[in-house]
Amino acid sequence: MPQHPTWPGRLSIKEMDLLASLITEQPKQSMSWGLSDIQDSLEVLVADESTLPEKPTYPIENLDDLMAIMARGRFAAGDEAKVVFFDGRTNKKVGEVPTGFAPHLMDFHPRQERWAYVRDDIGYIMKIDLYSLKIVRKVRAGLNGTSLAVSRDGRYLAAGSFVPNTGVILDAATLEPLKLIELRGIDPDGKMVEADSGMITSTPYADVFVITLEQAGQVWIVDLNNADMSITKITDVGRHLHDAFLSPDGRYVVVSSYDDNINAVIDLAEKRIVKKIPAGCQPHLGSGAVVRSQGKLLGIGTNIGSHPCKSHEVTVFDMDTFEVVKRIPVLGPTESPAAHPRAPYIVVDIVGTGPDANKIQFIDKKTLEVVKTLTVAGILSHSHFPEYTARGDYLYVSAGIGGDRTSGYDGDQLVIYDAHTLKKVKTVSMEVPAGVFSHQRARTVVVGLDN
Repeated sequence: MPQHPTWPGRLSIKEMDLLASLITEQPKQSMSWGLSDIQDSLEVLVADESTLPEKPTYPIENLDDLMAIMARGRFAAGDEAKVVFFDGRTNKKVGEVPTGFAPHLMDFHPRQERWAYVRDDIGYIMKIDLYSLKIVRKVRAGLNGTSLAVSRDGRYLAAGSFVPNTGVILDAATLEPLKLIELRGIDPDGKMVEADSGMITSTPYADVFVITLEQAGQVWIVDLNNADMSITKITDVGRHLHDAFLSPDGRYVVVSSYDDNINAVIDLAEKRIVKKIPAGCQPHLGSGAVVRSQGKLLGIGTNIGSHPCKSHEVTVFDMDTFEVVKRIPVLGPTESPAAHPRAPYIVVDIVGTGPDANKIQFIDKKTLEVVKTLTVAGILSHSHFPEYTARGDYLYVSAGIGGDRTSGYDGDQLVIYDAHTLKKVKTVSMEVPAGVFSHQRARTVVVGLDN
């Protein structure tokens, strides 16, 4: 069976039966991918980085304006699986980097603007030179997995995998593996389990990586100043941990717990849980959003649960006390909030398979009320991953996963809106656009606040 479904059509009934038998009847295989495998997978594509250009080879006033869109491709593989780059000031495409398999997320070097790192669905990490838009090195950190982070000083990368259940610390310059971490621990119900790597983040507060162990309900803090990179384990955080985001100073990390319907707040200084915030149905924090409103610093929590949720809402909580301030009714499950200090709205995407999954909603930062709903894609499509440009002038939205062309909407496209008037200013066709990442993230503590 290939790594991704690259066949050109639907499976036959016989093929479906065979696939179902394989999944339900074959014993689970134990798969490994150790330090030696990671090291052996390293490919150096540009041996002498001093030969790379000294500035961007395309017109752009400031690299902070760069926007990167993860175009997954129709079959999550092939020529249309790539990272597409735009100048967020002019909204012009400046180039693209083919990845072969579906890219999932991108992170940027916090001190050297030219370097970015992309993670694809089959576990590869690619070091990209943003001046030339070339991959200079790549390494397979695991057999799949989605998490990736760069340390605050730019020395290290951390990546987590679902298969096998491991995390790895790499040298950010060379992609050489330095430490392998087996992700397993006792879950809140007392069982020893292997765990997927959920969120991995660095923090401006300290030289650490923070890793969530999804099934084990633990959060691990990896100390990068110790030679052995020692780990502090925080247990009983919640059941099925997933996304997380930081407080503006980086001292606190807020972690979503799907099955407990809470957001757990962890103090990275004291290395302990300080609050569990009631968070509605299956909280999903995305990359996080923090805004100033009514004299308070507020965190925005989205909720991805679709059934059996009685209502859909966005949870707003005080980032100083971590008390719930308001629950805002929305059209459906939400996944990725977006905010910007110079834009008037908090944006949430409506996800899932319901009739409103082609919409995004805008919450006024002053009143904390939904004031606008936009239909972005066609009836059968989706509108996900809103992201403001660096200056807060525009909003990028990925639309049309799977796509359709009904009701006058084009499927599979990047849609760009004026962040203040909410008028559509541009659409760009691409195959299955997904995550959108602003280069300014390299120096922004958390989306929604100034540096």
